[in-house]
Amino acid sequence: MVRAARRFAPMLLAGAVIGGVRLAGHAELALLLGLLALAMAAGRDLPRPARLALAVAAAAFALTWPLLRPLAPQRLAGLLPAAGDLLLCTHFGATLRPGREPLISRYTRHDFGHLPPECAGYTRVLTLLWATLFAVLAPLHTLLLLGLPPLAAPLGSGTVLGGTAAFMLFLFLGEHVIRTLRFPQFGLATPARTLRAILSAHLSRHA
Repeated sequence: MVRAARRFAPMLLAGAVIGGVRLAGHAELALLLGLLALAMAAGRDLPRPARLALAVAAAAFALTWPLLRPLAPQRLAGLLPAAGDLLLCTHFGATLRPGREPLISRYTRHDFGHLPPECAGYTRVLTLLWATLFAVLAPLHTLLLLGLPPLAAPLGSGTVLGGTAAFMLFLFLGEHVIRTLRFPQFGLATPARTLRAILSAHLSRHA
């Protein structure tokens, strides 16, 4: 539990600080802090070529920042959720490459101590589903939060992100029902059990 706190507390603290800075009206500072946090988080899990591309992108952003600065910082800060979506899409999608274990397959292996053969296809498809979902959410969040056509004006971030969170919670809980019905031999699939498996997988990787 102590290791878990050390692992996740900095990310939660960073999110709270960025949110507070933005609510305080400092959108430009929130944008810069958010980009830094996303870059640091991506660097942990991405393969070396992707980390190199991220470094190049960060350098390009730094060089072009004087040109971007006159734009409304609030609108630029609206891109942060979309950047987070792309980060999560990469996090799931990178594990679908040849020679890699799909992310949810790894979580399942930590749940049972091994990956049951009958679950391999299901967990791969589920990993693909979440990667695809985040890939779809990135442009959708951009459209809704920045008010791009065909919208006349941006929607409130609370409405958009709250609706997204509710939808994803519905999918997360619904998947547990489907998993229980499809694999009754493994007992009841619960969110608590899933979260324990996720935590175990991350702690073993960073032990």
